[in-house]
Amino acid sequence: MALQDTNLIIQMAPIPATFEGTPQEFAAAMVQRMSIVSPTGTNFFVISDVEPTSNVGPWLKNGTQWWVFDDATKRYVPLDISASETQWYFIGNSTPPGIDPPLWLRTTQDPTDVNPTAYGDPIGWLEWNGTAWVPFNSIPRNGPTASRPTNPSDYQQYFDTTINSLLHWERGQWRTVSGTPGDVKQVLFETLELAITYNPGWEVVGASNQAFRGRHLVQATKDSGASPVTNLTTGAGVPSRAAFETWFTTAAAGAVDIVPAIAFWTLVKL
Repeated sequence: MALQDTNLIIQMAPIPATFEGTPQEFAAAMVQRMSIVSPTGTNFFVISDVEPTSNVGPWLKNGTQWWVFDDATKRYVPLDISASETQWYFIGNSTPPGIDPPLWLRTTQDPTDVNPTAYGDPIGWLEWNGTAWVPFNSIPRNGPTASRPTNPSDYQQYFDTTINSLLHWERGQWRTVSGTPGDVKQVLFETLELAITYNPGWEVVGASNQAFRGRHLVQATKDSGASPVTNLTTGAGVPSRAAFETWFTTAAAGAVDIVPAIAFWTLVKL
């Protein structure tokens, strides 16, 4: 085995002048008084951005990578710890070849020899339930309105137990996950304040257009404007109405029964 020079130092305390004994006892007395010391800051590995030209022990490259000397090539090579590394989960599009670990991040594609790191986009997490791979969803944070996250990230979810609704942070405010911009619904609350409180991200129809307030909602059959692109055909006796058109008529209802009306708060998703 080849030995390498180090900066370690052997120190030995003096042997008493009155020592008497055999050569073996003399050797034992010397060993008992010896110690190995080193200068301050001695390392048994090299820390450098530049590869050493000879075997000077393990090399910590850039402060983040461990390399060891290869006697065959006389160069430093990355330290292979794959045999001792734990596989935390499978990743790829194909069904995993085993069930240990019982966790799989499914993606849109599998890596290839040409591109071993191309997994595509993530699809979702699955776990082995003892019989099959099944998807699972995380449970969102939950609590009362007062405990909503104060610095949420875009699309972060929170189930508000005060209003019993799932919300997400979107376009700078909390909004209900249900509904998309432009959706209209009617809700049963005694006050508009309560209606808005229980429906974050919605506002009353007509909030910025007085002409929309207090009116019945009727299905539009054509675009607004002088030259509508969409102009749906209606049945006999049914007038065509443009989007946002308002009208009032006192024409007789004929044989059509008009039931008493009841007013609800009409909201639109922002």
